[in-house]
Formats: sequence, structure tokens, C-alpha cells
Amino acid sequence: MMNRVRDKATRKRKYWLILQLLIIAAIVAALIVVLNDAIKRSVYNERKDMLSLVTDMAADIVGENVQMEWNTVDIFRETVIHELELTDTVEEGIDLINARYALDDEYFFLVDENGKYYCSDGTFGKLTDMSYFVDNTEKKSEYLGTLPHMDPLETYMIFLTELEEPVHVNSRERGDTNILYVAYGHSISDLKEKIAELFPGATNIFIYDSTGAMLYKEFGISLLIEGYNIFPKFSQSKIVYGEDPDALIEMCKNGEDLVVQLNIKAVDYYFCSSKLDTLDWSLAFIVQAEYVGSTGTDSFSDIILYISLLAIVIGLVLVIVIFVSVRRKIAAERLKEAEQLADALGEASKAKTDFLSNMSHDIRTPINGIMGMTNIAKKNINDKERLSECLEKIDGASHHLLSLVNDVLDMSRIERGKIEITTTPSDIRTLCDNCASVINGQIEERDLEFIQEVEAEHPKIYADELHLRQVLINILGNAVKFTRDGGKIRFSCRETVCDDKNVTYRFEIQDSGIGMSREFIDHIYEAFAQEAGGDRTQYKGRGLGMSIAKQFVDLMGGKIEIESALGEGTTFYVTITFARDTKEHKDDRISAGSADIKGVKILLAEDNELNMEIAVDLFEEKGAVVDTAYNGREAFEKFTESPSGTYDVVILDVMMPEMNGLEAARAIRNCGRPDAESIPILAMTANAFEDDIRATREAGMNAHLSKPIQIDEVIKTIALYASK
Repeated sequence: MMNRVRDKATRKRKYWLILQLLIIAAIVAALIVVLNDAIKRSVYNERKDMLSLVTDMAADIVGENVQMEWNTVDIFRETVIHELELTDTVEEGIDLINARYALDDEYFFLVDENGKYYCSDGTFGKLTDMSYFVDNTEKKSEYLGTLPHMDPLETYMIFLTELEEPVHVNSRERGDTNILYVAYGHSISDLKEKIAELFPGATNIFIYDSTGAMLYKEFGISLLIEGYNIFPKFSQSKIVYGEDPDALIEMCKNGEDLVVQLNIKAVDYYFCSSKLDTLDWSLAFIVQAEYVGSTGTDSFSDIILYISLLAIVIGLVLVIVIFVSVRRKIAAERLKEAEQLADALGEASKAKTDFLSNMSHDIRTPINGIMGMTNIAKKNINDKERLSECLEKIDGASHHLLSLVNDVLDMSRIERGKIEITTTPSDIRTLCDNCASVINGQIEERDLEFIQEVEAEHPKIYADELHLRQVLINILGNAVKFTRDGGKIRFSCRETVCDDKNVTYRFEIQDSGIGMSREFIDHIYEAFAQEAGGDRTQYKGRGLGMSIAKQFVDLMGGKIEIESALGEGTTFYVTITFARDTKEHKDDRISAGSADIKGVKILLAEDNELNMEIAVDLFEEKGAVVDTAYNGREAFEKFTESPSGTYDVVILDVMMPEMNGLEAARAIRNCGRPDAESIPILAMTANAFEDDIRATREAGMNAHLSKPIQIDEVIKTIALYASK
């Protein structure tokens, strides 16, 4: 048992250690995650501030350039109208404009009603998508784009505006037509260089309007954003830091400045946007995250790595410290347990040795008396006086031996938790009278004064009479045993507190005996505890009674107090609270002296011939009529085959062949005869524990009489039930 408990405790400690390690690992991992996220967020916020500033600067640059280009478009619009009016063909008008203005990296061109354009460099072409102009009339003056015939290695911004009135012209190549739009194209290499200086070789620039349409974009941006609208891309990308996609689109529509970090095709980018002051456009660029503050990024990555490693090292150190600490604690506890176990085994061995020594002495003493007196009786078989003396001493030794066996069995059951308190309707006066009757029998040949006092205003209670009587008789017996002749014993019972439900009684047992020392009182409830000085031999004490009494009182919810001094006597106080019995009961008290079973018809079932002979002799001596059965089945058959009223009482042993006493009692109760339910059935058995008493009650028996039988108690019980 101790090994199982120790193994269980060891397993619990191991599980606790593993749990601690897991908790530490989880904490370290959580710290790393939280720290990593915090650092990344800090990096994002720092870069956001920087990128916002850069985006605003780029937007200012682009805004200034765009406004200048629109101013140029306005000038060209007036010039074109004037020159076209002076020439016969559109080609001549373009030549006049080229001659008047020296254009370097600049182009102007005219667009007719069919989408055909005439460029200042003498080339012709056709716009591939006229739907833009048709569907977005209000935006025709705000169009940026590129034309396919221009230098593919160069990037141009095309500014196109609609004429107030169409201009009818003739074209050598295309015939008569109406010019609707004038456009101006300018290389933005200088503008790109200014913006790209901020993020060398890593920037994708575009301009979009409030609908998300990209009015201008570089070739590289098409690799990231397909089509001509940026809004769908936000919903398709993972936002790492910044606004959610819906909020981001709304901010773009409102032209708000913003910086978000998003993941496109498994690569982190920063999307930066700022509204151009003079137009309903926004400048945006997408830059790969690794190009933004790369030195800071590397530094932060190193910080994250170092902190993570530090956290791991600290975690490992904590794990090792806890592991070593726990191992040391376990080792210390095991050592302590081993020492305690060794001490416990030593104490158990000593207790066992003391127990066997004490029991050997206590059992052999009455047995020696019985055997010795039996031999003397045999030698004096014709000496009636001497024979009577021997029988009296044999009887006393037998009672002492029985008391010893009962005490040992009680101690065993208490230690195993088998004792249960069972309360039944009782009368405190009857209980005290019974205890006094037993003590009067013990002091019959002693020169002792015994005083009994009972003050009970509410005597009807629910009590475990068996165990309470055992407690009081034990203490009273000690008073008789340890009080010399000429002394006095006082036994009192007084009601102290009472309410509607409960009543408290205080039992006081006072003697003028040898008394006890203060040191011994501290150990009086220990098994086999006895005062030193040879009293064990002189007074024949067993040292178990008070231990049993204390535990019984504790089980009943009471308390025992002691006042004593060597040579001055002892007083015991037993205080117990009982539930009140407020029901009306017939007064069934019958004294031993008034019990009479003369003429009572008894059916006695007992399988042991010696026990049967003793019982029949005792009952017939008292005038009873006895019919015998040697097993439960025979008793049942005799009862059922006889007329009603044949028997007044049925007495059954419990342990019998064919049908035991419990089965016989149930069979009688259920046989269907008119007197089957009313006839008293008594158990008379050597099974004397509470479980046995409960079993007899559940089988339908009225009372339980324990062997060895106390003839007065048996006669009184038979008389009680036979008279009902």
C-alpha cells in the first residue's frame, strides 16, 4: 500500500514537472511571437511615417509637373485652332506648329471623330479604345496614357483635352474629318528619376482616380496588378499591417493618404498613396518591403534573432533549474518518506510486539484461571461449597475473556471504519438503569458505595444505545476496578440543554480511586495505554477500553473530559447531544428481576448440539416450553405445519445448514399465515457486529441476542416480546 501511494506521488511529481516544462516552453514561444510581432509592428509604423513623407513629396513633384503640362495643353489648344484655320490640310497645320515651336522629347497630336490621331512627328495612328472617351466624357480632359507608335523604351504622359467646337479639316491621307481632341505628350524620364531616387530600382509608379482606374502605369506594375483597376487587387491580397480591404478601398476613393503592408504573390510590399493637390487623382507606388530601410530591417531582424535566442537560453536555464530543483525535492521527499517508513515500520513492529505480548498475557490469564478452577472442581466434585466457589471463579474468568475478545474486535472494526452509529428510540432512564444494574453486579461482593442520580425532563431520545451503554459501562467498570474497598462511586446523568429538536445530556462518573497523573491523561486514549507502577498486573486492566470509548463518543458527536490527580480519584464527563423522540411509545421497560417466561412456547433452531443443550436447559429451568429444530428449513417446516398460536416466540441461530437463520426468518414472514407477520422472531448468534444486527433486522427479526448469551438479558427479551 505504501509503495502504491509513493509511486502515485512520484508519478504526480513527474507529471507536474512535465507540465511545468510545457508551460515554460509555451511562455517562451508566446514571448517570441509577441516580441516578434511587436518589433515588426514597430518597424511598420516607423516605415509608414517615412513612406508617408516620401509619398507626399512625390505627389507634390508629380502635381507640379502635371499642372505645368496641362498649362502647356491649354496653350497648344489655342495654337492648333489658329494654325488649322490658316492651312488647307491638317498636315500643313502640324508643320506650322513644328516650325513655330522647337519640340524636344515632346509631342502634340490631334484626334478626330474616328479615333485617328495625327502626331507632330509626322506619324499617324488610331486609338485602340475609344470607349474611354465615349463612356467618360467628363474625364476626357484628364486622361493619361501612352501611344503604341512612341519609343517603347521611353515613358510618356499624354494629356488630352476636348475642343469646345469640332474643327473641320482636310487630310491628304484620310480626306475630310473633324478634329475633336488636342493632346500633348511629354517624356517623364526626369519625373521618374526624381521619384526613383527615393527607392532606386525598386519602385512601380502609377496614377489612379477615385474609381480605382489607373490613368497611368509603368510596364512593371502590370506584373503585379493585372488590368486597369487597382481595387480588386486589394481584396485578393493579404493585408499584413494596415487597414482591411474594404476600408482601404474607401480611403482610396476619398483620396486619403495611406501606407499599408500587403502580401502579393508571397512577397511583402508597401502600397503608398497620396492625392495630387490640383487634380482628382492620386499618385501611388508599390515598393518591395526589402528595399525600404534595408539597414533597419536587417538590424531589427538581428534584434529579433538575438532576443529569441536569449529567450530560448533563459527558458532552457529555467527548465534546468526547475528540473534540478524538482529532482532534489523528489530525492529529499523520498529520503524523508523512507525515514518515515522505517520509523513507521519500527513503530508498527514494536506496536505489534507489544500487542501480542499484552494480548498473550491478557488471554492466558483468564484461560489459566478457567483451566485451574476446572481441575480444582474435578478434585472436589463432592465438596459442594468448594465446587460452587470454583464455578463462580470460572464464570468470572469467562466474562473477562469475553470482554477482552469484544474489545479487540471493536478496536479492529473501528480502525477499519466498520463501526456505524445507528440510533433507535430510547429512554435515557432505562439506559442508565441498565448500566447501574451491571455495575451493581460487579460490586456485589465489594465494600463500595454506589450512587446513581438521573435528572431527565425529556428522557425520550434517539440514541445508539448499544455503543452508549458500552461507553458508560466501560468508564464505570474502570471506576470499580481502580477504587479500593471503602471508596465511593457516583454516576449521574443530567439534562443541560434542550430545544424543540435536540436535548443534551451530561454523564458524570466520579470515583475516589487511585487517580491518574497528568502525563498519563495525555495518553489515556491510546491502545494498551496504562499508568506505570505495576497497576496493569494489580488491577487487570487491558488498556483498550478508553480508546474504544473515546472513538465511540467521537462517532456520536460528543466529547469526553477528564479531571484526575494521583491518589485523589477521577471524574469523567461525557457530553452528547441526542435527537428528541417526541412520539408516544408504550413503556416496554422490564427489569431483569420481573422477567417471567413461564409457560412461553419457544421454537428454538440451533445446529450446535452443545449450544442447543445449554439453551434448552436454561429456558426450561425458567418454565418455558421448548420445541427444537437443528436447521432453518426444519424450523420453517415446523412453524408452517403447526396451527396458529402453537408458538409464542421463534429463536433462530444465524449460521445453520440447508437454510440459515436469515433465510428462515424471511420465509416465515412471507409464508402467508395469519400469525406470520406478528410472531416475534429473535436472532441468537455469535455474529455480534453492527452489520450482523442490521442484517437480522432487514430479514424481519425483532431483536438480536449475541453469544455467549447473557441469560438475564435473553430472558428479559423473550418476556418482553412474548407479552406483546
